[in-house]
Amino acid sequence: MAKGKSLVEAKPKKFRSIEEIMRDPAAKAKLANLVDEAVQCKIKISHEQQNIKALKDAALEDLGLKPQLFGNYVAMVFNNDYQQRKEGLEQQLTLVEMIMGEADQLPHDE
Repeated sequence: MAKGKSLVEAKPKKFRSIEEIMRDPAAKAKLANLVDEAVQCKIKISHEQQNIKALKDAALEDLGLKPQLFGNYVAMVFNNDYQQRKEGLEQQLTLVEMIMGEADQLPHDE
């Protein structure tokens, strides 16, 4: 991407048809460049996802940490949403306790 250009630019007032874009050599070339750049971004993302998987595998092999827990920890740090996660877990725990309490009160067949 060209330096100094904003990722968020004014949206066109109306959409152009793909046929119109493909008939215009300048627009067609610009579209091809944008698609090529997007593909390169997706390739980089794919490589980074593989790196994260390798780190998750290392946490499992070296530390015996469950992959899901590693992923949750990474997401919590990345999103910096500790409090929201804690509140969500507290609500889940309350729900489980209420359901378990109701289950304990049900008559059991003997």
